[in-house]
Amino acid sequence: MKSIPVLANLLRMEDTTSRYFAAQAMASLVCNGSRGTLLSVANSGAAIGLISLIGCSDVDIYLLLEMSDEFSLVPYPDQVALERLFRVDDIRVGATSRKAIPTLVDLLKPIPDRPGAPFLALGLLTQLARDCPSNKIVMVEAGALEALTKYLSLGPQDATEEAATDLLGVLFNSAEIRKHESAFGAVNQLIAVLRLGGRGARYSAARALESLFSADHIRNAESARQAIQPLVEILNTGLEREQHAAIAALIRILSDNPSRALAVADVEMNAVDVLCRILSSNCTMDLKGDAAELCCVLFGNTRIRSTMAAARCVEPLVSLLVTEFSPAQDSVVRALDKLLDDEQLAELVAAHGAVIPLVGLLYGKNYMLHESISRALVKLGKDRPACKMEMVKAGVIDSVLDILHDAPDFLCAAFAELLRILTNNATIAKGGSASKVVESFFLLLNRPEFGPDGQHSTLQVLVNILEHPQCRAEHSLTSHQAIEPIIPLLVSSVPVVQQLAAELLSHLLLEEHLQKDLVTQQVIAPLIHILASGVHILQQRAIKALVSIAHIWPNEIAKEGGVSELSKVILQADPSLPHALWESAASVLACILQFSSEFFLEVPVAVLVKLLRSGSEGTVIGALNALLVLESDDSTSAEAMAESGAIEALLELLRCHQCEETAARLLEVLLNNVKIRDTKATKSAILPLSQYLLDPQTQAQQARLLATLALGDLFQNESLARTTDAVSACRALVNLLEDQPSEEMKVVAICALQNLVMYSRSNKRAVAEAGGVQVVLDLIGSSDPETSVQAAMFIKLLFSNHTIQEYASSETVRAITAAIEKELWATGNVSEEYLKALNALLGNFPRLRATEPATLSIPHLVTALKTGSEATQEAALDSLFLLRQAWSACPAEVSRAQSVAAAEAIPLLQYLIQSGPPRFQEKAEFLLQCLPGTLVVIIKRGNNMKQSVGNPSVFCKLTLGNTPPRQTKVVSTGPNPEWDESFAWAFESPPKGQKLHISCKNKSKMGKSSFGKVTIQIDRVVMLGAVAGEYTLLPESKSGPSRNLEIEFQWSNK
Repeated sequence: MKSIPVLANLLRMEDTTSRYFAAQAMASLVCNGSRGTLLSVANSGAAIGLISLIGCSDVDIYLLLEMSDEFSLVPYPDQVALERLFRVDDIRVGATSRKAIPTLVDLLKPIPDRPGAPFLALGLLTQLARDCPSNKIVMVEAGALEALTKYLSLGPQDATEEAATDLLGVLFNSAEIRKHESAFGAVNQLIAVLRLGGRGARYSAARALESLFSADHIRNAESARQAIQPLVEILNTGLEREQHAAIAALIRILSDNPSRALAVADVEMNAVDVLCRILSSNCTMDLKGDAAELCCVLFGNTRIRSTMAAARCVEPLVSLLVTEFSPAQDSVVRALDKLLDDEQLAELVAAHGAVIPLVGLLYGKNYMLHESISRALVKLGKDRPACKMEMVKAGVIDSVLDILHDAPDFLCAAFAELLRILTNNATIAKGGSASKVVESFFLLLNRPEFGPDGQHSTLQVLVNILEHPQCRAEHSLTSHQAIEPIIPLLVSSVPVVQQLAAELLSHLLLEEHLQKDLVTQQVIAPLIHILASGVHILQQRAIKALVSIAHIWPNEIAKEGGVSELSKVILQADPSLPHALWESAASVLACILQFSSEFFLEVPVAVLVKLLRSGSEGTVIGALNALLVLESDDSTSAEAMAESGAIEALLELLRCHQCEETAARLLEVLLNNVKIRDTKATKSAILPLSQYLLDPQTQAQQARLLATLALGDLFQNESLARTTDAVSACRALVNLLEDQPSEEMKVVAICALQNLVMYSRSNKRAVAEAGGVQVVLDLIGSSDPETSVQAAMFIKLLFSNHTIQEYASSETVRAITAAIEKELWATGNVSEEYLKALNALLGNFPRLRATEPATLSIPHLVTALKTGSEATQEAALDSLFLLRQAWSACPAEVSRAQSVAAAEAIPLLQYLIQSGPPRFQEKAEFLLQCLPGTLVVIIKRGNNMKQSVGNPSVFCKLTLGNTPPRQTKVVSTGPNPEWDESFAWAFESPPKGQKLHISCKNKSKMGKSSFGKVTIQIDRVVMLGAVAGEYTLLPESKSGPSRNLEIEFQWSNK
């Protein structure tokens, strides 16, 4: 040990011989000494002295070499000692090595007297660099990269060139060194070695380039592209080892840049052809695996995939799959996966029977391989039902399930995608194999780190299977198994996951036991949240799920804000919105409304109106009920309903005979609103309502009644009654009356017609042409008083002018007369409406006054005058007055008959003149002056008929016009005779202006022959009916009281 410092000093001497033999001693110590000895040598600094001897020319040390040979010493002790020292790890990574490296790097520069130094220095540097990153850094800092690059540019011998490239390869294994600025300069020199270097050097250069191409800035540089052609040439002509290296380098340079792969395809020797030859050869499986890996990289380029060379690779690649075990299988599968991106090649792969071998590789725990297989099978299965069935028959589902439990998430996602493709086929989805995956896939959804892609595929698989009722029936899934895993996915940030979660939920909730499960309540809030997203497809899936539970949990849906969100969905104006979406939303909302009326006020009127257009009767009924309640609570809501299109929707319901009664009820309520009736929109309701009444399919009587009432409401508006569509309403209402409806409906229809004809001549014409006159004449004879009266009112309006004068006939008068007679018999009274109707006919059509029915009406008019109310009396008086006006133009027999009949009214007329309303007096007087009657004069007694002797025999003589005189009997009882005797004269017309002359005479022979005369004007009695008084005889007595007669006058029809 003590000699080591001495020897170290000798190594520093200038004398070559001393240094040489000191090196011999050191070599002996190092080769035979203990580890401690080696460390002592290293610590002595001997390494630098040993390095100074490296590479000396044999000529310069010829004598020393001979002497070494003579004494059996090693010829080059410096090399032996350094090589042995640097084997020791502590020395190799220690300070000795760090100090030696710069000296060794300096030897890479050409030294004339030490020609072997570079090669030996390369060996030592390589030894120091292997597995020692710190030494590599020291070398780079010492300028090793620049030195090596420059050395290679000098064209060294093959062995030295190989050693230099080998050292570069070792250095470039370090990512830190690859980033060094000098690393980029080595690329071109290494490429030059690939082109011109020896076989071994090319191998080392390829490996060095492989390492360099791990650095993005080097791989993406244009200079890197220059390496492709020589690498392909090595691939084509090199030994297997070289081919390995070339493939590795090519993979590095092409893996992240598929477009650069075209450079490989464009070189003189197409690399794909070379790879195909390798794959088909008897070379090792390792090389085939590397070739397959490069194929995988190259086939990422569409243009390369489309070449015939790529197609020729299919068969050898598929054949490698059937090898019992091969490390190449991973690469082969990935290469095939790339080829399957081309549809034609996919067909070729399938035709070469790749399915079964691929499925056969799904075992064990090679998860990366399994993922590649899954991707390949997915591509093979797309649009190829036969391949899918082949996979299933080969047991792919069972194989997946065997691996699934312990598989990492990424593989589970790949498996889910594979099964998604398979179960897109309904036959497979409904098959027994697919059924096995359900429970396992629900468990996948519970994985905390399972990504959105995997969730998407897993959910789609479950949807594909469980959308079939028979598949759901095979599983007794609990809410814990099936519902709970879905709940978090309903609030996923990935829309497609939300969509599928909601869709799967909608299928599951078709099962009654899951609908009623308490866990199901937990899905309501997320589903309502989805509705708020505004994404149609998401909304559609969420609503589909809600539809299944709406009848069980309506209150819970409402409490979570469902009413508001459902209303927003329904009100969406997007024309692309699927009808099924809002229809389903309407169904859910209808369930809420049917559950409790408390939610009626929460639903916007516009939403309720839109629900009326639903195809579901339950939805429509719910909306109708809600709207009716709203209108009853707040009449102003009716206007909002109309503005939202309620009238049009209700008319459509009637047209389709859907919910007719309730729809008609609401429609009538709306049209009975004055503000709504005044809007222009109501005009469009006339024709549909008319058509509804005319439709033979309209059988609901209550709906017909309400529709008729709605028409009546409309025509309270004069402008609507004047529209052209009103004509169709006239026809419809007449047709309705012809169908013998209920009395209530008759009244409603007649009232509607009254409104129509009140304002429009064309409507009158339409009614008449539709047969309305005869219909109403039949109705006026109805046993129902209200119907009959309304019919009379209608006749009055119908014949209020000459529009339909050709329809005014004696039969019309007869019908009214019969109605009057009927009511008089039934009640002893008569409605003035009958009389007003009669007046309308008689007043507007004088020709009817002379008809037989008009004559027959007179007794009833007299009775009405006698028993009726003031209004009835007035109407009857008007009728008689109208009839009287025609007597002068009538045939004599008609006027005679009518006047005789009317004469029965004389006492009534006289009463009306005296006690009736003043407005009656003129007409009553006029009638009395025209009616035939009888004048009765009653001579009651005389007073003061005295004579001087005895009692006189007194009698009276009466003279009236040209009629023969009349006289009383002779009374001789004293001065105050009593006759109480009546005299009657019949007149065709009242005796206008005539006077009654009465003379009182004495038949006794004693006394005066005459007591006097009196002349009385009789006109007054006609009007008063009866007049009585004392009439003084003229000339008056000159002595004593005056003589007079007590006389009573009567004018009557008797």
